[in-house]
Amino acid sequence: MIGWWIVVSTHTPQERDQADQDTKLAATLAQWEAGADGICWIERLTEQGKAAKLSGNGYPNRYTAKAHDVLPLLDAASPTDGGTLIIGDDYVMPSNWRGKIELYDERIAACHADHVLTIDAWDQS
Repeated sequence: MIGWWIVVSTHTPQERDQADQDTKLAATLAQWEAGADGICWIERLTEQGKAAKLSGNGYPNRYTAKAHDVLPLLDAASPTDGGTLIIGDDYVMPSNWRGKIELYDERIAACHADHVLTIDAWDQS
């Protein structure tokens, strides 16, 4: 496993599944690539009862959670030191790297705190 592509959306899971690419993008609050530990934050929310895990096969791992539990975490977008190295055929990176971060600030600001978000984490292996 090299990491995850994570998408935070205002769509319900059903809306996300049925939407075309333009509609999906319009409902996206944030998306980024992350290393192998990149879903620890949403797994912690699940363990705390603040998120529900709907699927876990990596294609995608799908969760729902209220905006007030997710959106404050998006401020922590910079990687931290440490983590296990991930070594591939032509790359080496720490497990906790984050890249290609796209935050849609106006959409985030307009999102009601009680809105239930869909978080998809796609396995990038």
